[in-house]
Amino acid sequence: MSPSNGQPGGAITVATRHALSAHAAANLLAAERLNDAFNLRDLLRIFLKRKWTIFIIFTVFAVFSVVRTYMAQPVYRASSTIQIERFAPQVLNYKDVTPVESDYSDSGDFYTTNYELLRSRTLSERAVEDLGMRKAPSPDAGHEPVSKPVPSSMIEDIIMRMRRGPPAVDVDAATKDDHALVGAFQSSITVEPVRRSRLVRLHFDSTDPFFAAKAVNTLAQSFININLERRFEASAYAKTFLEEKLGQTKAKLEDSEADLVKFSREGEVFNLDDKQNISNTAVQEYSAAVSKAEQERIKAEALYRQAVENPDSIPIARDNRNIYDIKERKGKLEAEYQDNLRIYKPGFPKMQALKSQIDEVDRQLQAEYERVRQATLSAFHSARTQEQMLRDRLSAGKQQMLDLQGRSVRYGILKREVDTNRELYNGLLQRLKEVGVAGGVGTNNISVVDKAQVPLYPYKPDLGRSVTMGLVIGLIIGLLVAWLLEHLDDSIRFADEVEKETGAAVLGVVPKLKALEPGNRLALSPHLDPASAFSEAYRSVRTALQFSTATGAPRRLVVTSSSKHEGKSTSALALAINFAQMGKPVLLVDADLRNPVLHKLMQIDNERGLSNYLSGNVSVMEVVHRTEIPGLFVMTTGPLPPNPVELLSSSKMQTLLEQCDEHFAHVVVDSPPVLGIADAIVLGNQVENAVFVIESGRTRKGHAKAALKRLYQAGVHPIGVILTKIDAYHDLYGYGASYYQYAKPAIPAKKTAEV
Repeated sequence: MSPSNGQPGGAITVATRHALSAHAAANLLAAERLNDAFNLRDLLRIFLKRKWTIFIIFTVFAVFSVVRTYMAQPVYRASSTIQIERFAPQVLNYKDVTPVESDYSDSGDFYTTNYELLRSRTLSERAVEDLGMRKAPSPDAGHEPVSKPVPSSMIEDIIMRMRRGPPAVDVDAATKDDHALVGAFQSSITVEPVRRSRLVRLHFDSTDPFFAAKAVNTLAQSFININLERRFEASAYAKTFLEEKLGQTKAKLEDSEADLVKFSREGEVFNLDDKQNISNTAVQEYSAAVSKAEQERIKAEALYRQAVENPDSIPIARDNRNIYDIKERKGKLEAEYQDNLRIYKPGFPKMQALKSQIDEVDRQLQAEYERVRQATLSAFHSARTQEQMLRDRLSAGKQQMLDLQGRSVRYGILKREVDTNRELYNGLLQRLKEVGVAGGVGTNNISVVDKAQVPLYPYKPDLGRSVTMGLVIGLIIGLLVAWLLEHLDDSIRFADEVEKETGAAVLGVVPKLKALEPGNRLALSPHLDPASAFSEAYRSVRTALQFSTATGAPRRLVVTSSSKHEGKSTSALALAINFAQMGKPVLLVDADLRNPVLHKLMQIDNERGLSNYLSGNVSVMEVVHRTEIPGLFVMTTGPLPPNPVELLSSSKMQTLLEQCDEHFAHVVVDSPPVLGIADAIVLGNQVENAVFVIESGRTRKGHAKAALKRLYQAGVHPIGVILTKIDAYHDLYGYGASYYQYAKPAIPAKKTAEV
């Protein structure tokens, strides 16, 4: 099965040129920028395509504007100008209860607040009442029956709720009329601040010019009156509030003074500073004594431990005369014993007597050592007892100091409470006197500059402005509707959209065809019906691949897509059949270890395949299947493994490809989709040459660009794109209905066989 270079129909060798994928990789970012650019030709195409939609919407809005303008009732606008100052006239040098803000950084908030007050419902109610338009409710107003439509069924009740919303609260007719009157008056008010000034223009719109002038003048005067009343009410409320708080504060001051005196008597707290100083000095002295006693105890403990381990190393043992004499006598006896040992044996009576004397001397020496140990132990116990006594005195001193501190804290709290209450009482008393004086002075920061005059001409409707606005709105809405209809379809449909959206070269377009006969497999059309449009499309792709590199068609090729069901496996099989028709052995590898389909298309058993080779010790040819198509061999997936990415990225996959190069002229690999899994990235880096499949009318632009961008980032540069399932009879691509009339009847399929 080695490849033959002398057979006709082999790969076409061309002069050195750039691969198709180089163009795609270099222009991907440029294509993304081009997609976001303002393309006048696209807008013109959309406009011409949707011209009747735009014209109808444009005409409807224009006619509606003209009719609405002529049918509208004339409305007159009366205007009044008022001045709002940040500072009211300062008669007294006392602060008002409701002062105007003096911080210029907050002037925007101040004036915005006044503008909203001018638009408020409360002001509108006051103006309506001042105009004498509000009617006093009758005594029986709350008992008048209110007629409400009663639904005859649940469905009718639901329809009524959908049209009118939830049912309204039951109120009398007079209240409803009053609410409607105030609401209509409020909706007729327009507040227009004059820029860079303290002036505000009040406008009132009405069909009666005389009422409009009277209403806006009344509104301005009502605003001034409400402002004065609010200041007076605030002063009165502040005085009452201060009197109440003053009485409460006075009671708190008296109680806090009584608590301070009582605590001083019970705790005998007169001068805590001297006691605290004495207590602090005693604690410091005891702390120093404890530290010194602790050092003495540590020395005594160390001397005792040294006496236990090595008595001769301590000074008291070295200076002991008895120990010195005993050691000297022992030395003489041991020397005499060694001298006699040269003459007598250890069992000789004389030698035994010397041995007894030496043992006796040892017992005396150990007794002296024990007395030394007892002396050091007594010193250690004495030092420890002294340290503990000093610690007890230190704890008692600290407790006494803490007790003094606790009493001083309580005393300080009570004293501060008395001082705070006294200051608060004095401040409230002073403020109460100021409010009482300032409350009688009526000042206002709002004044009328120009009163409203009766308008002579209607303010609206304005025919020219209404028609212009209708035409502009109709044109804008028509363009928006046309653009929306054009861009609702976010899928890639044509080859020029592939190059525009992704920057990738188009290797070919494959028409969307149905099965030739019931039971036939569409993917085998290049073999069953070589003259069909489907077969011609993939032969065109094969020809493009032959010119994609300087050495002809790539020997290794992986076919992938952004998602499933885009014609990826069909394209891989069709390309493999077209390469096999050139007279060279071709291997089709199903590397989709998650959702394999090639064994179903070829009707081949899938018990052994790629996964057996990657995870076992079988040879390459043991997992290769022969097909009914001459020169085409298939390697199915085999049993699906739990770890597809690990198997595909192993070194055995590279070994498989190298061994396949020795037996086959071309190796076509069917890869899983790019998005969501990493199998296609791994295969693309191992196979080196890739073809990307996009389904016309289904693959979204964002998915295709994201998949190609992921491939480029992983170092995989697809040679080009195959656009599948395109409408073959679309005039934009020149597919005439007569172009495919030469197609021949399908050839019956044959049974497949294995190697």
